[in-house]
Amino acid sequence: MIEQADVVAVHEAALRVLERTGVLVHDTAAVALLRAHGARADGRRVFIGEGAVRAALAVAPSSFTLIGRSPARDVRFGDGHAVFGSCSGPAYVLDGDRARPGTLGDLEATIKLGHVSSSIEYHGDSVELLDLPEERRTLRGTHARLVLSDKASEWVATTDDDLDVAVAAHEILFGAAWNEVPRGLIILNTSSPLQITSETARLLVRWARLGQPTCITSCVMGGTTGPATPAGVLVVQHAEVLAALVLSQAAGAGSPFIYGGLSTMASLRTGAALFGTPEFARMAVASVRLAHHCGLPVRAGAAVTDAHVPDAQAAAESLRGLASAVRAGADFVFQAAGILSAFNVVSLEKFVLDDEMLAGQSALERPVRTNREDLAEDVIAEIGPAGSYLSAGHTRAHARDHDRSTFLARDALEKWTDGGGVDARRAAAGEVARRLEAFTPPDDLDPLVRRQLDKLCLV
Repeated sequence: MIEQADVVAVHEAALRVLERTGVLVHDTAAVALLRAHGARADGRRVFIGEGAVRAALAVAPSSFTLIGRSPARDVRFGDGHAVFGSCSGPAYVLDGDRARPGTLGDLEATIKLGHVSSSIEYHGDSVELLDLPEERRTLRGTHARLVLSDKASEWVATTDDDLDVAVAAHEILFGAAWNEVPRGLIILNTSSPLQITSETARLLVRWARLGQPTCITSCVMGGTTGPATPAGVLVVQHAEVLAALVLSQAAGAGSPFIYGGLSTMASLRTGAALFGTPEFARMAVASVRLAHHCGLPVRAGAAVTDAHVPDAQAAAESLRGLASAVRAGADFVFQAAGILSAFNVVSLEKFVLDDEMLAGQSALERPVRTNREDLAEDVIAEIGPAGSYLSAGHTRAHARDHDRSTFLARDALEKWTDGGGVDARRAAAGEVARRLEAFTPPDDLDPLVRRQLDKLCLV
């Protein structure tokens, strides 16, 4: 979808934009920090030369491990393995065929579903807690993610107070020296076109100084917040992320940094961002290639759709947005489960349907083994032409290799019909209920740690 020569052309164009056009950085301390590292500034407009970009790329790690609550929960970014993260951000939840405001109970349900998933390694901040006062939402969401799962999770970061919570929680969990290794990944966004808000700049600088990883995501909309051509969109995206990279490395040289590309084209009839279209998938592939050209781990793609219910459109668009990024080599696929309505709605049924898709995608990426056992020449010779392999010892030894548990239809037509002819969406609703009923929370938190987390968050 994008050749190496085109990757280089976009990269070089972005460098020229940074040097000649610049970016607006809406924080005076961040502007001063960039100037101290070689940038030129005219008020809040900062012009970053190629040398500063090269210097930042030279110290930013190409891979890192996010250290978990146990070694089994460590998450590796940048080694060719796609890390799947669940959903984040919507204000609404699908209830039947209608969307309603999200609640704490909805957040807890997504955490439970993500915890029992064998594919999801990183919990997103799945839904706004609109049943709680705004000042309590970050605390209660943080508490739910920490006590209902021991997997890595998103640290909500929109204000300085949010980072205060993250620091305090990490100290409770891991002690005063918690930040000696990467522990908490926060996700921040640029503001297109070519801006870094004061909040993003402050949070990025503070977290990088703690040596902690940030994923800076640009979401340019072609025709509205970026040029009306895919290449032009990519130039703006690349310039924004590289500017954030320079700022992060100026604050904390060597702090882990994930390149985030979530750009797409907008409808010039309605102005809406189109995430279910092939252009979104094309941008995901290009984002992976641009980040890897720079030697950075990359977030790209998502199981996202413009559809409003978990139907055939939702399945097709979600698979395209996910698979294109995975096949291109994305290191982090966030928003990989449960998203509808172009990031505006969460569906628990789609969450488990997407989870099935994630497991299938992982299986699809496994290489075909060609050792002696797998080539099976001895068995082929023994069975010969027109024989049956069903009773062979080799078959018994490998009978469960590809036997994956699923709630999706795998029975013959007659058995499926006799069972009521349940379609995928109805089957998913049943699976949601079964998984929530079977959920068991982790028991790794020391009672004192749990009491301290309760005191921090349940105010």
